Amino acid sequence: FEAAARHQSFTRAAQELNLTQGAVSRQVAVLEDFLGVPLFRRTQHGMVLTPAGTDYARHVRQRLDALERDAVELMGRRGQGDSLT
Repeated sequence: FEAAARHQSFTRAAQELNLTQGAVSRQVAVLEDFLGVPLFRRTQHGMVLTPAGTDYARHVRQRLDALERDAVELMGRRGQGDSLT
C-alpha cells in the first residue's frame, strides 16, 4: 500500500517491489476490504488516494520511518552490548 500510495500507481509500486501489478492491486483490495474503507479511487487515467487513503498513507509512512530509525540505531550499537565468551 505504501509504495502504491507514494507512486499513485500499482504498476510503479509493482516494479519497485518486484511483484506483478495484479499482485499489488489484489493486496490493496484485500487491505481495503479488511479496513472497510476505500483507499484509492480508480479513474480512467489511473488512480488517486481517497481522503482516508491520504491520511492512512501518512500514518503508515510515519511508522515505517520510525522502524527504519530504530533499525539504524540498533545497528549502530553493534559490539556495545555484553558478550559471552
